[in-house]
Amino acid sequence: MAKPSYTCFNGLQIACVVALPFAAPAQAQTDNAPDTRLRLDQQLDRQRAGREARAIEDAQALDGDTSSLTIDGQSYSVGNSVDDIGRALYLSVVRKQWPDVRRFLAAYRKLDGHDPMLVEYALGAIAREKGDLAAAERHYRALLAIKADFLPGRLELARTLFDNRKDREAERAFHSARDQLANDGPQAEGVTRTVDAYLAALKRRRSWQGSFAIGPGYSSNLNQSSASYTCLLAADDGTCVIDRQVPDAIGAMGVNFEGTLARDIPLGGHNGLRARAILFGDVYPEHHAYSQATLIARLGYQYQTARNAISLSPSYEIGSLGSSVLYEAPGVNAEWSHTVSPRALLRLEGNYRDFRYREVAFRPQNGPLTDINLTAWYSVSPSWTLFGGPDVVVKDTPGRVDAYRQWGGRLGLSKAFGDTASIFLMGSYRYRRHRKYSELFEAQRKDQQLNLIAIARLPVLRLGPLVPEIVVQHNRIKSNIDWLYSYKRTTASVRLSFAF
Repeated sequence: MAKPSYTCFNGLQIACVVALPFAAPAQAQTDNAPDTRLRLDQQLDRQRAGREARAIEDAQALDGDTSSLTIDGQSYSVGNSVDDIGRALYLSVVRKQWPDVRRFLAAYRKLDGHDPMLVEYALGAIAREKGDLAAAERHYRALLAIKADFLPGRLELARTLFDNRKDREAERAFHSARDQLANDGPQAEGVTRTVDAYLAALKRRRSWQGSFAIGPGYSSNLNQSSASYTCLLAADDGTCVIDRQVPDAIGAMGVNFEGTLARDIPLGGHNGLRARAILFGDVYPEHHAYSQATLIARLGYQYQTARNAISLSPSYEIGSLGSSVLYEAPGVNAEWSHTVSPRALLRLEGNYRDFRYREVAFRPQNGPLTDINLTAWYSVSPSWTLFGGPDVVVKDTPGRVDAYRQWGGRLGLSKAFGDTASIFLMGSYRYRRHRKYSELFEAQRKDQQLNLIAIARLPVLRLGPLVPEIVVQHNRIKSNIDWLYSYKRTTASVRLSFAF
């Protein structure tokens, strides 16, 4: 593999000649990858959630009713008979007037001759409205145990299973309801379309989904150079006898690319398999030694309910530099996400990866890396989302000089402007402290990292399925070993993205 060459001194060659080749690959391994991985994970989750929402948009027809009774703005007297209160209870459930549902249900259950089917139907609706989907399922199943072909009960059970992420059971329930609707003729076409929308959403849930973006880009500092110059020893006449010079930053055009791929496979109940892959990198034809790519793949177990998702997956990461594999990193990924409210989501993620560098020169960087990050999302409106959270990284190496601890966090926002455009902004700051004093550099290394990214997507300029997007990133490293590890870099690219 071709590597960047450095000339540190004119005259004497000392230890920095050995140290410098490690700087660019080692920092490339950790500086941008965490933010890129988290961003692509978030992008994939939002893409899948948005598509599901659109797939079932028409399914809200299940909430309708063909009764001509008008309630809003008009009061109707309700008799005290079991038939009158039962009818009022049913209409209140259909119209989701929950205070009336509770009031009529309490009165209805006290009357002799009340229908246990209607009681279970109302109790299921109340439980579903409160978010207690397990209780709602029990009530709807109790209803169907009384009358198995009661269509409203079958539809509500299917929707409850769908919302509670019991996909196999939901699919069977919707197919069963659809078979029953087929016997009802044209008058059932509206509800049939609704059922079909849910079935399409279930099919989408278990299908392959992802995205790919590619386009030309420019980097102002491929070699992550500090471009520093220091005269270490000068003659009496001021002539520099020994100097230390780091090469100038290399700027070049290249090709930037990113891709995601995911699939969930339901196994039964809340259980399933989860597959996910992320690919990102840059290719520089004129400076191929600095081309980089990272592939992260996971396949494991997932447990999902309406508000919680837990996954545990073996993972495999591979990184390249130039034309050769730089490292391999088998490991494990664990995630927990919790829907706090319709507007707020919380996710905790942990990764353990054992980095194994291929070439002897990079093996001082071998060893496990453990990272934990917490991210919260809050939707100010359907088109405006804020997010952020802290992260911690622990890196161990054969020598404690190269081992470090890192603390930091991320803040960002995404905003959509209808179907015309959207923007994504994110900034992160991290502080890294190495574990041991370096005799070579006469310092214990400490770095501050600032990463900024802005992405503008322009669906208004769509070319068929391809959406143009502009990506600008800025990275800044400030190190106490300033002459070697500090650098600034700005990259920009114009890409076409495709989601499927």
